[in-house]
Amino acid sequence: MNELRVMYGPREVGRLREESGRIYFAYAMDWLSDGFPISPRSLPLEDRAFTARDDRFDGLFGVFADSLPDGWGTYITIKALRRKRISYFDLSPLDRLSLIGSDGLGALTYIPSSDMERTPDTKDLDSICGECMSMIEDDNGIDIDDIFLRAGSTGGARPKVNHIIDGEEWMVKLRERNDPPSMGRMEYEYNQAAMECGIAVPESRLIPSGLCDGYFASKRFDRIQDKRVHMITLGGLLEVPRDMPLLDYHTFLQATRYITGSQEEVIKAYRLACFNVLSGNMDDHSKNFAYLYSEERKGYVLSPAYDLTRTAGLKEHEMSCMGEGDPDTDDLLSLADVMNIPKRKATGIIDTIEDVVRNRLSEWL
Repeated sequence: MNELRVMYGPREVGRLREESGRIYFAYAMDWLSDGFPISPRSLPLEDRAFTARDDRFDGLFGVFADSLPDGWGTYITIKALRRKRISYFDLSPLDRLSLIGSDGLGALTYIPSSDMERTPDTKDLDSICGECMSMIEDDNGIDIDDIFLRAGSTGGARPKVNHIIDGEEWMVKLRERNDPPSMGRMEYEYNQAAMECGIAVPESRLIPSGLCDGYFASKRFDRIQDKRVHMITLGGLLEVPRDMPLLDYHTFLQATRYITGSQEEVIKAYRLACFNVLSGNMDDHSKNFAYLYSEERKGYVLSPAYDLTRTAGLKEHEMSCMGEGDPDTDDLLSLADVMNIPKRKATGIIDTIEDVVRNRLSEWL
């Protein structure tokens, strides 16, 4: 694959092309006339060929790397391709985007896509979870293509599947073999607590299970009434992969101000930063924050919060706050000060979150 069309619904956004080992992107002329920058910092709406400055995303810009799986999604992709005697590691970045086709996060899709698409079989979640847990040790007899299609471009360490609930697309997190039975319930309670703190989160459910306390499910916020919504992660915007711990919450709030142009959105980001710090959500890497393009506003807004939970084994936050890996309320107040958030406003946010966390999440603190 040496060229891909990048699509936004039926419209062509532009084309990716690989020449002499480098990958170029150029907007389509029609998109230049009335489209929007899909990555405002790296790909402004200009009539020229862009190429990434380094190989942080294997020569891609971060916004396209956002379409690719990581963690669980990559693991399943490797296994599915191995069954076909194809090495994932021999594929070019454009090959991998073609493999994703229309299964990526957000609105961007890629043409031509691979021929690995089919409708997954009907199975209950406990059966799928059992297959995922068994596959880690022995994948004989497992329909890996079926699990691959359900996983899409999901990331993170735990198995995830796309699931239809009441005719709408949801993301369901399954149990990993070493997870405590309460893992799904914990994430559900974290999301309920975040909502009580005034943080926008996707609609969520705890789906009953015979294998654990339940599976955490969240409605996809990059799909609204069968329409895909363009999404770019913080890491994609700033060209920082999730495994490069270069970001600070100050950077997150600055990026939010840059891409949204709104102090209201900055305060939303600050509230989320306070929740992560005060609830011990340390898995706050660059791919766990995102922005959505609002066609109504003709600009970007902070996405609903996601991946809110505690992760065993982490001793410090992936994202520091004012240089501290294990920040406290003083650091959060310093963050508010440098972002021109009034101290009274910041103190009110912190007090509310501390109260909710203490009353709702004490079981996991």
